[in-house]
Amino acid sequence: MSSCRDNIYMITCPARTGSTMLVQLLRSHPDICSHAEVLSGNKITGITGTYRRKSLEQPDFIDRLTIERDRDPVKFLYKIVLDLQGKKVVGFKLKHDELVLPEYKRLRDEIVGDLDFRIIHLRRQNLLRRYLSWYIANNVTHVTLAVEGDAIPEMPSVKLDPGACQHDFETIQRQADEFRQLFARHPNFSIVYEEIVRGESGKLASLLDFLGVSQRKLTTTTKKLGADSLRSAIINFDELRSYFAGSPFAEFFEEP
Repeated sequence: MSSCRDNIYMITCPARTGSTMLVQLLRSHPDICSHAEVLSGNKITGITGTYRRKSLEQPDFIDRLTIERDRDPVKFLYKIVLDLQGKKVVGFKLKHDELVLPEYKRLRDEIVGDLDFRIIHLRRQNLLRRYLSWYIANNVTHVTLAVEGDAIPEMPSVKLDPGACQHDFETIQRQADEFRQLFARHPNFSIVYEEIVRGESGKLASLLDFLGVSQRKLTTTTKKLGADSLRSAIINFDELRSYFAGSPFAEFFEEP
């Protein structure tokens, strides 16, 4: 199946790189239908528009939609996920964690073969902060998202294993390279988490141009969860900094 159109996109990225924030920013544009991770997980979450409204009206709607997705994910992609719903552009996100799995191969191959997809590569420059965010979310707070009105969970200092950090840094970089090559024939756009949180309007404006929609101020209700100071967040910060001294990852330990 192929789409033969130029108004579809996919955000791909490692976990904990601000993808939910980017999804919400794009969702705030009146011409963009911006889904989250509708193609992964045991149960569909993050669907928007008319399907979101139906899920609120019909208690079993998401269950039925999930069965349809799991029965034929490629058909679900084109029939449901890429339904414009009256918008000019439609897209979703699918993280590297899912794209590398064997069970996503058919879906991955379909997207690779459909050159109409515009691919947005999202990454985080500081891989230490990414790993710290992932570690805390998965091992300490079990909170992955906060929006306006939510209480920010307490963030205790943690001890990180140097070897685990190195493995993570190398894995994230390798996967990013692999997916840049995999989608090299597609229209591509790269953006980093740090550009978004700094509010670099020029970068977001370029993203809207890439998607072919009008310029608008984009908004989000998501809130930052992590601490600003790495030294206060990581008990063995000095140990880690010494371990990575002289390596390509040393820059991640520089503090202002």
